[in-house]
This record gives sequence, structure tokens and C-alpha cells, in this order.
Amino acid sequence: MKKLWLIRKDEEAVSPVIATILMVAITVVLAAVLYVMVSGLLSGPGTVAKTIGINKTTAGGNHSLLVSSTPSGLTLDSVKLTIKDNNGVVKAPMSAVAFSSLTSANWGTYKVLYQKVATGDTELTIGASLLVYISTYPAGYRYEIADATSILASGTF
Repeated sequence: MKKLWLIRKDEEAVSPVIATILMVAITVVLAAVLYVMVSGLLSGPGTVAKTIGINKTTAGGNHSLLVSSTPSGLTLDSVKLTIKDNNGVVKAPMSAVAFSSLTSANWGTYKVLYQKVATGDTELTIGASLLVYISTYPAGYRYEIADATSILASGTF
């Protein structure tokens, strides 16, 4: 018995309509994947990370944290200071205390004083400083300055 091979005369694999739909679908999927990859690497205008520049000095029984740069619009109520000991444990009562509370009237409680550039300042400004009592917060303690969304500055006394 002889085997018969059936040979098709039409050589088209898929119809032109199906081929077009497949090409469009593949293109859309590749574009979506590329967009997701690139959007994670780029940050658009206005999404610059907020940071505060701090110059630290120690003199006269106090640490001094001088604000050397700051983004605009940070109010003294929104910026908060936390101080941690050598082991990273928050040193009570310095857990997220607003700069507006660090006044001379509260020195006995916090042993930290925020010094404004001008008397009526309600925003954090360049030239303002924090005086931190060295006996309460000795060398090796850490400070964190943050707003509601991120840590703006941190360092060690």
C-alpha cells in the first residue's frame, strides 16, 4: 500500500486580518512594558527629593545644627525633630517634636531650642538653628528632621 501525501496548494499560514491583529497586540504589549520600565527610572518636574542641609558644630555645652539649605514651604509646625540614643532608641520626650514647640519656654522639657532668623518666621529658613544641650544628648546620639512624608535630614552629634 502506497502512502499518499496531501499537499496543500495555498501557502498562507494565517489570514491577513489575524496577522494584523497579532502585530498590533504585540506592539501594544511591548510599549506598555517599556513604559513601566522607564517610568520607574524617571522623575518628572516637581518630584525632586526634599532635603535640608545641616551644618553641625559643638561649642559652649551645646550642639548647634545650622540650616544651610531648605526647600520652600516647610512650616515650623510640619517639620519635626526626633533624637535617638546610641542604640537607636528614641530619647524621650524627643519623638517627632515640631520645631514650633522648641522654644525657650519649653527648654526645660526638651533641652532643645529652635532659633529663628526673624521673630515672625513661620517657615524653616536658611540661617535658623537648633541648639541641643550636650549633657542631655551627648556625642553619638542621632537626630532626624522629618516632615509628614519623609526624613529631610539626619546625622550624629
